[in-house]
Amino acid sequence: MTDTSEFTKALPHDEFAEKAILGAMLIDNHYADSVYSEINSDDFYRDAHKLIAAAINKLINREEKADVVTVAGLLEKNKELNFVGGFEYLTSLLDGVPGNINLEEYVRVVKDRASLRKLIAASVGVIKSGSEPKAETREILTRLQEDIIKIADIEIRAGFAPSSAVVHETMEKIEGIQRHGDSGGIKTDLYELDNITGGFQQAEFIVIAARPSMGKTALALNIAANMAIKAEKAVGFFSIEMARHQIMMRLLATRAGIDMSALTTGRKRLTKQEWQTLEMAASDLAKAKLYIDDSASLSIIEMKTRARRLRREKGLDIVFVDYLQLIKVTGEQLRRSDSRAQEVAIISASLKELAKELQIPVVGLAQLNRAPEHRGSRKEGIKYQLSDLKESGAIEQDADVVMFLHREEQVDRETERKGEADLIVAKQRNGPTGKILLAFQDKYTKFTNMEFVEREYV
Repeated sequence: MTDTSEFTKALPHDEFAEKAILGAMLIDNHYADSVYSEINSDDFYRDAHKLIAAAINKLINREEKADVVTVAGLLEKNKELNFVGGFEYLTSLLDGVPGNINLEEYVRVVKDRASLRKLIAASVGVIKSGSEPKAETREILTRLQEDIIKIADIEIRAGFAPSSAVVHETMEKIEGIQRHGDSGGIKTDLYELDNITGGFQQAEFIVIAARPSMGKTALALNIAANMAIKAEKAVGFFSIEMARHQIMMRLLATRAGIDMSALTTGRKRLTKQEWQTLEMAASDLAKAKLYIDDSASLSIIEMKTRARRLRREKGLDIVFVDYLQLIKVTGEQLRRSDSRAQEVAIISASLKELAKELQIPVVGLAQLNRAPEHRGSRKEGIKYQLSDLKESGAIEQDADVVMFLHREEQVDRETERKGEADLIVAKQRNGPTGKILLAFQDKYTKFTNMEFVEREYV
């Protein structure tokens, strides 16, 4: 086993700052609000300071005064007073408070040192785990990523924003919308969808759901390519189900308008004109800022890490995930989960967090359960509900927009609606819902606008 003692000899801390914070709170309990909004008792280094900070916090939460006498009384009751140094040590904390205390700076220092200790602890854990005979690199890396993300999330926690700042930002956004005539969302190039949503908006978690073989991957790829090529946006596409060359073949067939079977089987020879069209489509896609990750086994932690890295290195305007129920939950999150529904809830919440953190739309594809197939009649057609989202009701709660994709010819081969698709906006947190009629060209796996169709807003 690797010796890790050198890492634990002198962990980072600032005793003066810790004492000054505790003394300030004992003198004036109003300081506690600004302290505990940034750190908690576990962020103090010395065990005695942890206990004193916890006692102060407990008394204040009970709306009692926290001074030397009351804190000493609580510690004595818990048989902890002698351990912290007795009444004399509590009194000495008052003497260590500077006259013009810069409490905000002291809190920042204590928080920073606590984060450093957590990083060191995570590193020591990696060393210990990596020294085990049956250690698995992937599992250790995933756990380390999870630990670092947790520490980073604590560091960047923003807290409250004053209404004056929010009003100013919001007014600027409204002025921009009024000046340009749209909300600034990323356009899908499906006109009716863009009319309802205003494009895919920053920080929104958008779900496209369907039963198998309805074409949700094709729709997502159509939209992703439109955004990357026409809108010149940086698009990340996580494909857990399909390999990247399969994804690219679909994109080439769609952009070039060439029969997909000709590209995949070679049974139909391409004409000279088709080759030229294919090469033009390939050139457009090669120049586009479209990034495909086809890792077959991907955890939500790995996905968030890769999205952050892509944003930092290449820029990132939108992320697509195909599809939600294939993402894995690992590490501590998995140990807390005792059902697949809870795992999907963790995944859904994590994707919403990613959208808010990076301030970009995150589009997740999702499977529907079989309930819609037993609902409705042949005349009325299949009826979809938000509760049809497979394995978790959390998706419908977390999502800002939920869309159902339906092609009647997939359930009724005799239908007169061949080549048509319904895209049902069943939920939109900040806008109307409605049903959109799209054209679907099966041999190109292509969804396009259906001309001369009335909008149906609900």
